[in-house]
Amino acid sequence: MAQESSGLIFTLGEGVEVPPAPEVLRLVEGEPLAEEALQALLARLPELEGETGDQQDFRLPAETIRPPRPGETIEQPFPPEEPTAPAGAPDTGPLEVLRYSPEGDVPLAPFLSVTFSQPMVALGTVEQVAAEDVPVRLDPQPEGAWRWVGTQTLLFEPTARFPMATEYAVEVPAGTASATGGTLEDAVRWSFATPPVTLTSYRPSGGPTVREPVIIAAFDQAVDPAAVLETITLSAGGRTYGVRMATEDEVADDEAAYRLVKATEEGRWVAFAPAEPLPAATTVTVNVGPGTPSAEGPLVTDRVQSFTFQTYGPLRVEELQCAWGNECPPLTPWYMRFSNPLDEQAFLPEWITVSPALPDLTAAPMGNGVQITGRSAGRTTYTVTVHAGVVDIFGQTLEEDVSLDVRVGAAYPLFTVPGEQFVVLDPAAAPGLSMY
Repeated sequence: MAQESSGLIFTLGEGVEVPPAPEVLRLVEGEPLAEEALQALLARLPELEGETGDQQDFRLPAETIRPPRPGETIEQPFPPEEPTAPAGAPDTGPLEVLRYSPEGDVPLAPFLSVTFSQPMVALGTVEQVAAEDVPVRLDPQPEGAWRWVGTQTLLFEPTARFPMATEYAVEVPAGTASATGGTLEDAVRWSFATPPVTLTSYRPSGGPTVREPVIIAAFDQAVDPAAVLETITLSAGGRTYGVRMATEDEVADDEAAYRLVKATEEGRWVAFAPAEPLPAATTVTVNVGPGTPSAEGPLVTDRVQSFTFQTYGPLRVEELQCAWGNECPPLTPWYMRFSNPLDEQAFLPEWITVSPALPDLTAAPMGNGVQITGRSAGRTTYTVTVHAGVVDIFGQTLEEDVSLDVRVGAAYPLFTVPGEQFVVLDPAAAPGLSMY
């Protein structure tokens, strides 16, 4: 006698590309039943019989929330019966400078702060600060205002911030007197400095780019373009190239340069170009400084700030790779990379052919490459040919056909169940579940 199988049983079937169309139930337009017909249907229902517990009285909770207790007003005499302790006697010893800021080299200086050990002004005159009454000397002093924060701390707030590329000297002279009579025995001196110009952004970067590009150098502070240009040099191919100021039209015609200029605060960038064409297919180094001046202060840079970019070379095919790296299962896109960005407007799909034929072949230019998609078969080697005539953004064309191979491996094993993570079977249907 054959033993019956139990548990989860799998039945294999041939897969089909398109499942059979499900049967569509015809929509029936109904009409309302007449009252007599409706009553006749209801009369066929069994009579409802009451059960114990169908009706119950409303059940109140055993304990209700207690109402809030009213507050109690406590009368206090005013003025208080016991006099408050008298204020302590003011400090009449020598005046000291407790702290000050900023000090040393700082990236930014929004304000100057000096705190004394004794009150320096009466409380009611904190907002009244005359220039001759300021007990602090600041050199150089930019546009701004002095003000007291309380009676012991003095602030100097410049109109915007302390100008960059500047060294500031601060002194509280000996003999400075407080409001309580204390005097400063020895002068207190310190200094702080804001940094010289720093290169923050630039273009071009990387590459490839044209041989006479518009070059933008942006800084963290205001600069004089003509003065900065005198400290800039270009080096490429073992020699140095001169630079010239770029015109407004040249900047406006270069989309990338124009975007950077618009994103940079006015007066903080320099636009220039090489005085002669740079060599092709060469790494170009842009050196800014040393000695680069600022338009805000006298300090200059003491080091070189550099960036590089690459000029374009002949158009050639670099590689053909599967979009998923070394593994290349069926239906995975391929990517053919070129040495230069392609002219996407001039690109023709027929420049890319595949052997053996690739069903639903599409070829789309993307930057410096072409993405190739189609219904590739597993365990098959395809030969992709890019034909002469492909154009890059510099107007160069591919001189001859180039063919490269790509190996498509086996498809990944896949086992899936349609639906969500949990599937509830219809209890009225056959006990089965389709899996693919």
